[in-house]
Amino acid sequence: MLRAVVVSGFKKSGKTAVVEGLVRELVKRGYRVGTIKNIREEKFSIDSPGKDTWRHAQAGASVVVSQAPREVAIITKRPTKLDEIMYTLRWLDFVILEGFRKSKGMAKIVVPRTAEEVSKLVDKFTIAFVGYGKRGMPVLKLDQVKELANIVEEKALPVMPELDCQSCGYKSCEEFSLAVLSGRAKVEDCQPMQDLVMLRVDGKVIPLNPFVQDLIANTFGGILSSLKGSKGEEFELRVRKHAR
Repeated sequence: MLRAVVVSGFKKSGKTAVVEGLVRELVKRGYRVGTIKNIREEKFSIDSPGKDTWRHAQAGASVVVSQAPREVAIITKRPTKLDEIMYTLRWLDFVILEGFRKSKGMAKIVVPRTAEEVSKLVDKFTIAFVGYGKRGMPVLKLDQVKELANIVEEKALPVMPELDCQSCGYKSCEEFSLAVLSGRAKVEDCQPMQDLVMLRVDGKVIPLNPFVQDLIANTFGGILSSLKGSKGEEFELRVRKHAR
């Protein structure tokens, strides 16, 4: 199950060094790790003017893909919500997000330099500080990577479906996430995340009752049983309402 943690701080605070250390340590422990960098510059582009991929985009391409022997880069020329990006990374164990000071519902490591920055960055999802901190919470040095990774292993949260269905006994997914963070609840208490079938419509999770889940699972499983190469633990089927 994908879990996420935010590394937040102001410019030149050491966020990237913290992310680098966490990635190395978590990979060393056998996890599949991804990162997302929040860039606040309105006109920023990772592409380079004059390059072939840049020219493709200038011509009007909505998505530009560059394939090289050692990597594939996908540049999408449209605003994209964070939960949509996270959904494409669900095969990972951890995603570390750099920046995202206004993130909600995700465990956060704060990298402040002053007490004033602490007050601006800290929130109820903060799990640790690096460099400068707040009394009563873990405050680590930049080189205490193993200790920080231990905290991430214990406290990083999965991305909740944001249904606020209250099946967990809490009023909202945010309240439930805080309960998990404090040890008062377990991730397994979120019923939609444990469901046999999860339905997404245009990226939004739609709750299904047990009867509908069984019906979909049994019908889909019966169809797959007659197809080659259909053995596996998890299946994904995309359906358009109208043919294009």
